[in-house]
Amino acid sequence: MDARKQHYGWYEGQEVFEYVLTNDQQAVFRCINYGAVVTGIEVPDQWGKKENVVLGFKQLEDYVKDSPYFGAFVGRVAGRIADGTWSTYQLTQNNRKHHMHGGEHNFSQLVWDSQIVQEDNRIGVAFSLMSPDGDNGYPGNLRVTVTYYWTNDNIWEMLVTAETDQTTLFNPTNHTYFNLSGNTKRKILEHTLQMDAESYAETDKTKIPTGRLLPVAETALDFREPKRLADAINERREGFDTPFKLSGAKTIRLCEPESGRSLKIETNREAVVVFSTTGMDEDYLVDGEKMSSHRGIALETQEFPDAVHHPEFRSIILEPGRMHRSFTKYTFTTPTE
Repeated sequence: MDARKQHYGWYEGQEVFEYVLTNDQQAVFRCINYGAVVTGIEVPDQWGKKENVVLGFKQLEDYVKDSPYFGAFVGRVAGRIADGTWSTYQLTQNNRKHHMHGGEHNFSQLVWDSQIVQEDNRIGVAFSLMSPDGDNGYPGNLRVTVTYYWTNDNIWEMLVTAETDQTTLFNPTNHTYFNLSGNTKRKILEHTLQMDAESYAETDKTKIPTGRLLPVAETALDFREPKRLADAINERREGFDTPFKLSGAKTIRLCEPESGRSLKIETNREAVVVFSTTGMDEDYLVDGEKMSSHRGIALETQEFPDAVHHPEFRSIILEPGRMHRSFTKYTFTTPTE
């Protein structure tokens, strides 16, 4: 296995590096220390052809200017917090009146400290950051480490730890958009999605959860068995930007029949937000074409958005003296494996 560090660009006077992790099968995982962004994952299809299966850009300037959180590590808190309020604190209101994805100049828009880590059966990059007391209105000095590991079995493991010196909030996610066709040569509509999720969080028109968990049974949101995304979107024309409550083994499976590629996601988080990119028509280019509906799907493992206002959701409050630990594991396979 090989780990390589190389210059990627400059951001606000800080050097940005790209890390290229290559396993013994020559499958490649790429990331940068700006936003702890995953810029590429190159894995084989059923005929052995290696192609990139995540959306991203070729240069740093595009991530800074245009990126809708492509591959980024988002925090302190992913998703929306109603009115940007928690306890006596007023957080940055950067999504109309709401707080979203940690506010302005959030984790995904900072240069992280980074170093290569190597173990017997995996290689990786450890990114670390100190978020100061008052950052976007959050209390507490928060020290965060996120480590991306890459294995010989084409597994990406994401491990997150965090500690604070004051009671604060912490609910990060990775915002990678997947397209298993390879190099986005087809849209995601023929992908199938299956999730261990019996309910989803109802949201209002501003995408804030109401607090009600509704059953997926007999709805377009029922992915307990593999469902073609085209069929699901035909049933729900607005597409999906939807939090689901994970149950059982908390497993998510995404498959693309033509390439034969499959992705299995396992996590210890309570929920996943499924974002189908429906209606996402933009001027910036992805693989030489303008970003458009259904070029990728984001599967964002996290606790529920706006959990601070809904005690029935798993708490995202982090206390001094307690370590946050969470993981998400992404396994890429083909029928021959």
